[in-house]
Amino acid sequence: MNQEKQMLLLEQDYLDAILENCQDGVYITDNEANTVYLNHAYERISGLLRSEMIGKNMRDLVEGGVVSASGTLSVLENGESITIEQSFRTGKRAVITSSPVYGGSENGEHIIMVVTIVREITEIYSVRRELRRVMSQNREYASEIRRLKQELGGETEVVAVDEKSERLLRLARKVSLVDSPILISGEDGVGKATLARYMHMNSARSEFPFLRIDWSVMPREELAAYLFGEEDAQTHEYRMGVLESADGGTIYMEELTAIPLSVRDRILALLRNGSCVMGDGVLRRLDVRFVASSRYTFQELQENGLAETQLLQCFSAFPLEIAPLRERRDDIIPMADNFVEQYNRRTGGKKRFSKMAYRCLLFCEWPGNVRELGVLVQRAAIISEGDLLREDDLILADSGGSLAAAVKRQSAECRAETGSFSSGFGDSEKEVRETEFSIHDICSDLKYESSRLEAFYMNRAFSSYQNIRDAAASLGIDSSTFVRKRQRYRQMGLME
Repeated sequence: MNQEKQMLLLEQDYLDAILENCQDGVYITDNEANTVYLNHAYERISGLLRSEMIGKNMRDLVEGGVVSASGTLSVLENGESITIEQSFRTGKRAVITSSPVYGGSENGEHIIMVVTIVREITEIYSVRRELRRVMSQNREYASEIRRLKQELGGETEVVAVDEKSERLLRLARKVSLVDSPILISGEDGVGKATLARYMHMNSARSEFPFLRIDWSVMPREELAAYLFGEEDAQTHEYRMGVLESADGGTIYMEELTAIPLSVRDRILALLRNGSCVMGDGVLRRLDVRFVASSRYTFQELQENGLAETQLLQCFSAFPLEIAPLRERRDDIIPMADNFVEQYNRRTGGKKRFSKMAYRCLLFCEWPGNVRELGVLVQRAAIISEGDLLREDDLILADSGGSLAAAVKRQSAECRAETGSFSSGFGDSEKEVRETEFSIHDICSDLKYESSRLEAFYMNRAFSSYQNIRDAAASLGIDSSTFVRKRQRYRQMGLME
């Protein structure tokens, strides 16, 4: 029997038998996406019957929900092979690879059929679900341990005493309950990453990972492989990217305008559809929530064209803005105390601020915001002698001088310009104990002066009634408000 006869016999008598004995599913359509053949393995993998599939068009099968997506339609549209994940009406899942088959004609080669190879992954998904269950359980244990540590140590990640901070935090808690992408704007050092983590911990995703991406330290040469994974050219083993490791959780991206062009389209696909092609060429869906930050406000980004329009639209629903520390001065003292408490817990110390140190902290403009405050407090706690942190222990990072000296210089400059000036910051604490309230010629800090006036009347009321309830009633406030304000004004050195 010659070779030509052997091939003819193979096509006519044995081809169907060969396909029926394949362990992978085989699905064939014509060039109009009509189903012309499927083998027994396809029926087993998909749970669909041959009788209900033969002759059906792939467009109708997708629209009818029989299959979730079609590789055939993509091949007919683009003329290239594609690998995607596919789910069936029966609940089963598979990875499919669709490839075009070309044939010749008088007008040249064109696609005559599309062959799809189907591999079952339902069992893999079951294993993955079980793994996620175990990982979720481990996260619950870790979260419980973290909660207990916070209760025992009193650790607070977010400090919000100022009215602006409280209002922002209330909004952030509400927004945490939805999955829309969030943009957090504010100057460097105001605490954008801290707010993003706070929102993650107050969301339904708190038991899943919080992934922070800083584009300034990302490996530019292999950025795509680092984020989306890659397939080893020799072993064909797939190494998962860091984005997939955050599945179920939150991805926080530093500086929206710094996203590299090489990965911007794939990031945009994730923001829009929740899925993109990973490093092994497979289209995968990630269940993640995106939070991005920027030093520019949403309006500035939009008006000045600092970010791509399509990218900015994804973050247009809930833009949040954190005010600089100089605009929320009621947060300064509680934040400084929080930093000291964290230092004390780490070292077992008993550090605390003096009244004059508090007043120095209040009069600083804090161009570096919360980050600068944290560094200054850390430095003061280390260099101070004894438990009391004095004004001379507050050393500025940029000049190396003390914060107290900087405040005095500022006061001297103002006196030279105006001829008469009182900053509320003196060389002694005599003013705190004055029996009569004095009005300064020039007000350098309206909030501080308002606090000074309020503390004066509270001090006078308490001296008159000798109990908090009657003192508070005489001022038209409740007792709890009196106690809270009294404690804060004592820390500021405004009340005895």
